[in-house]
Amino acid sequence: MSYFFRTVMLISALLITSTTGCAATVSSGNGGVAEKKSLQMLVDGETRSFIVYKPSSATTSQAPPLMIVLHGGLGNAAAMERTSGMDNVADKEGFIVVYPNGTGPRYAMRRQVKNRRTWNAGSCCGPAVRFNVDDVAFISNLIDKMQREYGIDPRRVYVAGFSNGAMLAYRLACEIPEKITAIIAVSGTLAVDSCSDKANQVAVLHIHGEMDDNVPYKGGMGHNSRAGVRHRSVEETVRMMTATRDCAPPKVEILHGVIKHTTYTCTSGAPFELITIKNGKHVWPGGHGRRNTPEDGRYISASEAAWNFAKKFTK
Repeated sequence: MSYFFRTVMLISALLITSTTGCAATVSSGNGGVAEKKSLQMLVDGETRSFIVYKPSSATTSQAPPLMIVLHGGLGNAAAMERTSGMDNVADKEGFIVVYPNGTGPRYAMRRQVKNRRTWNAGSCCGPAVRFNVDDVAFISNLIDKMQREYGIDPRRVYVAGFSNGAMLAYRLACEIPEKITAIIAVSGTLAVDSCSDKANQVAVLHIHGEMDDNVPYKGGMGHNSRAGVRHRSVEETVRMMTATRDCAPPKVEILHGVIKHTTYTCTSGAPFELITIKNGKHVWPGGHGRRNTPEDGRYISASEAAWNFAKKFTK
């Protein structure tokens, strides 16, 4: 084999096994300078992409927590970063945020269409399910990478997801509970039929609008849904996820006349909390999506609620 050919092969191998991407420094909400990177990695032969946001408040002297934020169906990482406003919470609280990308149509020519992505959360959704994409392996590998390269605290790994992303958050709690400390599911329900015995050790906060027309609160197919599947109800999701936690009768609080906060305290598992929003729609409350209205965030910010819940838990 010639020296030239060996050199080309070596360079190709390095490109295949390394993480690629671009980095930038941005002003953070606390007046510091944050680090933001768009990166790629290979998982099972597939190139997967994600955005990392490390605020100046995430010090290296102490292993920072990690919050993984999963976009909804037909969304993407960059849009979820803008919609959720989670970076602002990270600036104040000192955790690292990762926004992974799901799978887009394999043969789409237009970039806008390719960037309409989905997750394989079980029964939903889209190309990710059709191609049987292993998104659990992707997120599991991503957590390992964040621990190696950013020194995150593996005892404080949290996953927040919207819609299809919420469904994947549930799947992660069910299939890799040893790596997940807490999940925050917004406007999405459980889309798998079974969970690991250890899934009951993952704390759960579920946020859902009563009038959700994509993933209906009472289950079924929403009239505004594009997924083409019947979704499990919030009630059935709560029942399945608390079945082995030995929970006491729930405590219910009504806040501002529109927020119903139900708390399950359990003796054989982590707590489960449900926030039901009266007349709430299929949105990330307090977010900046095209369907958000000022009313959505009047009494609740999903991003702030996610962190306030998650920070209480350590493996």
